[in-house]
Amino acid sequence: MKKLITCFALCAILWTCSDSNQSEELINEGESLTSRLFAPNGVDPIPNARVALSKGNVMVSETLTEIDGTFTITGITEGEHTITIEKGLFSTQRTFDGDAIEELINFILDNLPNIGVVTGSFDNIESVLFDIGLVDDETGEPLFDIIDGFSTLDRLGASPHGHNHNVSVENSRRDGILEPNVDFSFEELMSNPELMAQYDILFLNCGLSTNHLEQSSNLTNYVANGGILYATDYAYEYLFDVTNNGEDYITFLEPYKSGVSLQTEATILDNVLTEWLEENYGISIDGTVLIDEFLPAWQVVDSSDENTVLPWFNGEVTYGTDDGDVTENKDLMFTFLHGEGAVFYSSFHTENYDEGFSDVDRIMEYQVFNISDY
Repeated sequence: MKKLITCFALCAILWTCSDSNQSEELINEGESLTSRLFAPNGVDPIPNARVALSKGNVMVSETLTEIDGTFTITGITEGEHTITIEKGLFSTQRTFDGDAIEELINFILDNLPNIGVVTGSFDNIESVLFDIGLVDDETGEPLFDIIDGFSTLDRLGASPHGHNHNVSVENSRRDGILEPNVDFSFEELMSNPELMAQYDILFLNCGLSTNHLEQSSNLTNYVANGGILYATDYAYEYLFDVTNNGEDYITFLEPYKSGVSLQTEATILDNVLTEWLEENYGISIDGTVLIDEFLPAWQVVDSSDENTVLPWFNGEVTYGTDDGDVTENKDLMFTFLHGEGAVFYSSFHTENYDEGFSDVDRIMEYQVFNISDY
């Protein structure tokens, strides 16, 4: 099997070639439209989204959005046309008359997948989702489900796995807007495959309850059946089943939670992400970025299967061993496919208390759209 990164790159090349061929074969007349694609907040550009122009049931042309979200679609003639734009499970569609293309200014991804977020003490991906526009403009309510990641035992500091994750749980929410908004618990979610299957993407924040690890096989089946799973740092234990205890995909370093470094100047291993960060936000410098969102004791990934796993960052870090501290380069963020679905794991994560975007938040924003585009 070719490396996953090669497969992803090949897909982009094939799409580009397909676009070129179709342009030569199908586009012999008509006007063109240049526009931009943004996240639901209408501000952040979306790269590598698939743009298709059709007339009736006939595909006219297709292309990909650029790093800044721009695209040019060709072959617009008289009559009704439809532009469909997809970035993984996020999409938008607009029908228009070929004589009124000047009315098409910008596009926004407004058709959203079903998303569930399980809260944690140390990661707050729900804040990033909110800031990228997954919110009802009229009510101000999030357009995703938020599930309480803590049980009564957790809140009493009595987790059977020895993790006391009740630190400042309430303070990590933004004025109550991002409180749990469903009437079922994390335990019910983990034990009910039908409930879990309602979600296209599940986010497991670092610092959630570890009382439900015995149901991890349900998560594995969820991914195998097409679900997308996001997990960070201390949520690694919920990936033991899907990774076959480290025999497949990624291997977690023992002793667990031995990461010592609080930051690293990491090399970005994906050119599109590098360009997106640099051109739109001025974040990356020479293909590197400062990663500074590690817990004092974070989970290190020891190794990954180069044939099945796509690493995103590599940086010099320090971790503890029985023989003392070791400093070496480690990969820090990963994507891998399992069955019909995909898994994302990162040893670092978002801040809990910031408003707006930190550099790490931008990285996580990119991954929100990218992990659904497998």
